[in-house]
Amino acid sequence: MAGGKKKFPCGHTGKGQYCHQCAQLEEAKKQKTAERIERTQEREAWQQTFAQDVIDLRKLPPHLVLKARKILADVCQTKNYIQYKGKRLNYDRTMISIPLSREYRLMFQDRDGEFHPLAAMSHEDYNGTKPGAG
Repeated sequence: MAGGKKKFPCGHTGKGQYCHQCAQLEEAKKQKTAERIERTQEREAWQQTFAQDVIDLRKLPPHLVLKARKILADVCQTKNYIQYKGKRLNYDRTMISIPLSREYRLMFQDRDGEFHPLAAMSHEDYNGTKPGAG
């Protein structure tokens, strides 16, 4: 062949001991596979963190899951829901609603001075819990 080029088994031509194009493609495939495995492991690790939650937080967006966990730990320990703009419900003063965002709320129940987390719910679901709604 002209200029010392040879044809590799893959059909490419070039100089050297192996086909650099195919080597780059193979390296890119390996990297994509490694990234996919890493993402899968991160996703599985994230899903495993939900087993430790006192209420189901799976339906919340990830940034609100972290916020909810902080509020749950703090409110259950300090009993200070007001710092998170929490309010007792008018129709049931034992129920406490703490906003996570405009769309989501955390619900607690005050039982003899102990705050028990009940649920994380969308604002739409929260509005449906009121008497006369529904």
